[in-house]
Amino acid sequence: MEDETFHESQTQAMAPDNRRSGMVIALRSVASGVDINLAAEQRRWMLGAKPSCDIVVEGDPYVSQTHCVVERKADGGLVVRDRRSRNGTRVDGNRVEGAELRVGSLLTIGHTTLMAVAAPGTEHGSALAAIRGHDPALRVTIAQALKASPTDCSVLIVGETGTGKDLLARTVHEASRRASGKFVAVNCGAIPRELIASELFGHEKGSFTGAHAERDGYFVEAHGGTLFLDEIGELPLELQPHLLRAIETRCVRRVGGSVERSVDVRIIAATNRLTGLGTDRSQLRLDLYHRLATVVLVLPPLRERMGDLVELVNGMLAEHGALQGQPAKTVSQEGWQALASYAWPGNVRELAHAVSRAIALGGDVLGPHDFFTDVRVGHPGNGNGIEMVMHPDGRMVPYQAMMRGAMEQALQTQGTIRGAADQLGMAKSTFADRAKAWGLLPRERPKRRKRAVTAEETSS
Repeated sequence: MEDETFHESQTQAMAPDNRRSGMVIALRSVASGVDINLAAEQRRWMLGAKPSCDIVVEGDPYVSQTHCVVERKADGGLVVRDRRSRNGTRVDGNRVEGAELRVGSLLTIGHTTLMAVAAPGTEHGSALAAIRGHDPALRVTIAQALKASPTDCSVLIVGETGTGKDLLARTVHEASRRASGKFVAVNCGAIPRELIASELFGHEKGSFTGAHAERDGYFVEAHGGTLFLDEIGELPLELQPHLLRAIETRCVRRVGGSVERSVDVRIIAATNRLTGLGTDRSQLRLDLYHRLATVVLVLPPLRERMGDLVELVNGMLAEHGALQGQPAKTVSQEGWQALASYAWPGNVRELAHAVSRAIALGGDVLGPHDFFTDVRVGHPGNGNGIEMVMHPDGRMVPYQAMMRGAMEQALQTQGTIRGAADQLGMAKSTFADRAKAWGLLPRERPKRRKRAVTAEETSS
């Protein structure tokens, strides 16, 4: 391979307040959530479709044979350089010849996006890194969010309370060209009805009782950045036409004012009001819905991705342990069964509260009583639990789904059955039997028979 040097003149500078600190140790596939480790002793990685590349990108016809190269600098940072690829190399949506790759940066080659990941405990501020889970539906939603990020189209995030709509909104913002601008989050359901117009659009001094000074609203505050309208379904119907006009014209007029002011904002909205959404039965006007729903992102509830439960809980325990400078606490078998048998109506937010309670009140090994004030909430038959019996059609029950997800992640992390079994504290034979039954192991290719050599071929 020819010797190449990196020239600063070829670098598109990254906004300093747009990136996070820490040393990049892996590239995480946004589509699958799998980490590709970057060994500390290696200084250079070639990315492309060619089998001889250090990181081979398969199944993406838009990736060149040798697409780009990633190099580690003397200070530990990473630099990526395009290798005259057909479709270019992008960092955070910007096409580059060369650029720094910091923690949280998104590297896109072809239609494949990889996120730069830091060592545990050193990563700060990346919303995408905070979204844990390998569930296929979740990864599809994240991939769609990142694909829509470079544009300025409006985004509507739909999901139950506690599914992480705010994190997904921040992910879209951080991956957009507006990442160096403000991210202004507004909970439309928490503002008093009579103050919503003032909060969104601002007001003139004396325009109403208590308006002792003029103020800008959230639209102006978010100028150059992103305005996140959470719980948009709580917005009173009579105010929705005013919001629709502001979004369409990108102009706002203060309450009591006569002059319009133009604003440059990207709108992301979210709602947990799913009933009748997009119809006349919805709390959200149809015209406003269609204006917001240029891209619709749907977050699955936790009960539909129980395979991520172990990763979520262990991640929360590891974070607490790192903050306290102590080993992470562990969960007993009974504790996992209680967690898996609960329906989690509050989703990941409720799970985080349960884990925080267990950390505060439990010992080194956490059981059902540590997570739940009354362990019966985790038992089937009371309306909150989920029956832990095999469904007639063969679908997995929550505990099985949870274990399958944990085993799949352990295999991806360790690379071997023995290593994955040790990580989960399971016997190798038990792990292998379950992995085979659940289709986690690659199928063995049939051995090819050697073709018999004929006498004619031998003589020739």
